[in-house]
Amino acid sequence: MRHRVISWLMLLNLVVAGCLSSDSDNYAGESIYSDQGFTEFELIDSGNNSFNSSSLEGRVVIVNFFLTNCHNACPTITSDLKLIEQSFFPAQEDNLTILSITVDPWRDGPEDLLDYMNYFNVSWTHLTTVEFIDGDFSKMEQIWSDFGVTVVLTESENSTSIEGRGHTVYYDVEHTNGIVIIGKDGLQKVRWTEDNWDLEGVKSDLQLILRE
Repeated sequence: MRHRVISWLMLLNLVVAGCLSSDSDNYAGESIYSDQGFTEFELIDSGNNSFNSSSLEGRVVIVNFFLTNCHNACPTITSDLKLIEQSFFPAQEDNLTILSITVDPWRDGPEDLLDYMNYFNVSWTHLTTVEFIDGDFSKMEQIWSDFGVTVVLTESENSTSIEGRGHTVYYDVEHTNGIVIIGKDGLQKVRWTEDNWDLEGVKSDLQLILRE
């Protein structure tokens, strides 16, 4: 009897300590453990149409952060997202959405998003904001903050740089790239960036979250 009591106490300690596995422990990417959601937002897509995040309710969402002028990780991640789309659609089209949100709204207008989509031959929604008035980009800042994305602009003397909308100097953008996967409950589940990017790992996490 005493042995049985000790066994139950040991089991209880494991549960309290969080040593028993959970779904989040099984993710291959960087798990997001807090109950982190995001503020509802409204942006515009490549066709200059309004997009409201309320349309995502009840769906698993891959949120990708990118810029069209990126020549490093963004093209790789976009190409891999295309492979993911081909793997999961049309079977999961009622349960899964892919979004790409720019981290360079100064430069990325709707027409730039469309050119980028055509270049990579992809059709999922790409988002930016309307042209800034007096440099107000608080909506984008809120989205980046909600998803833990850092965006830093640095002035550049590189003559190949492009001036952005409402931005008077040539600049480069340093940013947190990659994706965040949101569950059907609207909470952020896992993060993948350039540092840990693995296509098969992303697919594995996505399959797990779709089953939750």
